[in-house]
Amino acid sequence: MWRRHASSLSDFVLFVSSVSLPSVELGCGLGVTLVLMLLLFVVYHVFWLELLLLYRSWFGTDERHTDDKEYDVYISYARNSEEEQFVLSTLRGVLENELGYSVCIYDRDSLPGGSEYYTTLSFVARSRRLLVVVSPGYASQGSQTLLELKAGIDGMALGGHLRVILVQYKPVQRQGWVRELRRARVALALVRWQGDKSRELTSRFWKRLRVELPVRHLSVKAKINHQTLRRIARNLRTS
Repeated sequence: MWRRHASSLSDFVLFVSSVSLPSVELGCGLGVTLVLMLLLFVVYHVFWLELLLLYRSWFGTDERHTDDKEYDVYISYARNSEEEQFVLSTLRGVLENELGYSVCIYDRDSLPGGSEYYTTLSFVARSRRLLVVVSPGYASQGSQTLLELKAGIDGMALGGHLRVILVQYKPVQRQGWVRELRRARVALALVRWQGDKSRELTSRFWKRLRVELPVRHLSVKAKINHQTLRRIARNLRTS
C-alpha cells in the first residue's frame, strides 16, 4: 500500500513538473517580449526624427532625378536687417554649405531691371520647396512677401510638386497672421527657431527642417550625425 502511494505521488510530481515547465518558459518569453517592445517604444519616442531621417536617406527618392526643378529651396522673408542676417548667414549658410541644397533668394539671384512679379513667380515655380520665414514683420512687407507666399500656396494647390515650409523665426500674435498665412498654418507643419538652442546642426530645428526638405542620401557629415543611433543599435544587439 505504501509503495503504491509513493509511486502515485512520484507520478503526480512528474506530471506537475511537466505541466509547470512550459508555463514558466512561456511566462519568461512573454516577459522578454514585453521588455523589448517597451525598449523599442522608448527608442522610437526619443529618436523618431533620427529614425525618419535615416529611413529617408536610405530609401527616399531624390527629387532631382524625377523633376526638372532648378532650385531645392526658395526662401521668402521680411526684408529687414535682422531677418536678412538670419536668412543669409544661418539658413542659406547651412542649407548650401552643410546640407548641399541649392537655395534661391530673390534679392541675391534676380537680375536688375527685370519684372519683380514675373521673376518671383518664375523662381517659385522652379523650386521644390518654398521656405517662409514667419515673423511679425512678414505680413507688413506688402506685395513681395505676399506674392511669394501666394505663389507657393497656389503651386501646392495645383499639384506642381511644390511644398511650403513655415519656419517661425519669432512668435506672431494670432491677429498678425494674414489670411494666406492662416490658410498655410492649418495645413502645414510649423518649424520653430529657438535661438541658440537651434544653432547646432544636430538640434531639433534642423532635424525637423530636414524632414520637410527634399531627400539627400547620406554623406560623410550626415553619417556622423547618426552615430548616436548606431550606438543604440549596437547596445541592443549586445544586450
